Amino acid sequence: MERFFRKERLIDREKEIEFLRGWFDKVPKEILWLYGPKSSGKTTLIEYVIENELFEDFWGLKYRGNFWVRYINLRGYLITSYKSFLEAFIKPEGEGSKRLREEERLDARMALGIFEIKASILNKVRERHRDLFNVLISEIQRIARDRRVILIIDELQTLEDIYINDKRELLKEFLNFCVRITKELHIAHCLIISSNTIFIKRIFNDARLKVTSEFYRVGHLSRGITMRWLDDEGIGVYERDLIWEYVGGCIPLIQRILSKMGEMKALGGIDEYLKQEAFRAYAQIVDALIRSKSKHIELVFKKISEKILKDGFYLCKSDDYDEMNVIERFAENEILFYDPLNLQVTGSNRLYERGMEILLRE
Repeated sequence: MERFFRKERLIDREKEIEFLRGWFDKVPKEILWLYGPKSSGKTTLIEYVIENELFEDFWGLKYRGNFWVRYINLRGYLITSYKSFLEAFIKPEGEGSKRLREEERLDARMALGIFEIKASILNKVRERHRDLFNVLISEIQRIARDRRVILIIDELQTLEDIYINDKRELLKEFLNFCVRITKELHIAHCLIISSNTIFIKRIFNDARLKVTSEFYRVGHLSRGITMRWLDDEGIGVYERDLIWEYVGGCIPLIQRILSKMGEMKALGGIDEYLKQEAFRAYAQIVDALIRSKSKHIELVFKKISEKILKDGFYLCKSDDYDEMNVIERFAENEILFYDPLNLQVTGSNRLYERGMEILLRE
């Protein structure tokens, strides 16, 4: 089935869409973590599902069936304190609805990114006389009497290092809230999206969260799907193979190449363009190595790179502190992708692996 979303083709996401629809139809029992490499399409996927699968008429804000959704993309907020978190997350009753009526055009982030509670209660929350998460649980319990509540949070790790007070960590309290509404009370689904797999690793290795969570990976496109897509776009065999060799199935990188196909001659041809992109990835790797100020880190990174290029992945030794330190450093920079569920390490996308080739030829 061919799908389009915001004037772009949604390539090969039938399996993921079916999984999410099935998940939301179940009784809430676990937190769902949607993770994968940067630019693998996680946010686009979930926004498509929200707008086209959970709504009968999204523009009219008419839900399909008995769904009730709140979607907060924390990437779009500057959250530096508990106060700024409250301002992003909650509005007084009526204010959020007024804001929606004033918008000329809505998307899932604009339409669904708030909870509304009575102004008198919100004031007590702001003054720390009422606990935010107890208030939210009461509100969700009220809605869940006749609705299937779905709470979706994108880039939750932005709440790290923020405190409600001197002792209470905001992220920890939020995760406790998620466990409470899913595993314990079964009143709402909680789906959390993240590209930061070092954050996912900490969650996966947390004994309490591991047994209250399900993890679902959204990856780059397979070679077969990528080749069919490029063929449909009228790209020749030579160019298709070259694009796969340099960027693999990374959707945004392929879309960028397709948008530039008309001007490729002016850019020196597709071969030269892709070589320049690979060199930029190499330069980013070199910059990260220079900033590390460590020859040892460079040697470990090169060892990991050699194995990735030879076998397609590097199998991490989770008990090797030096190795894990390097992997975490380059995963935080989004040069490497580390999957904590199978301990495999790859380039964040194939372009970084081409950068590794240049590094190892030095």
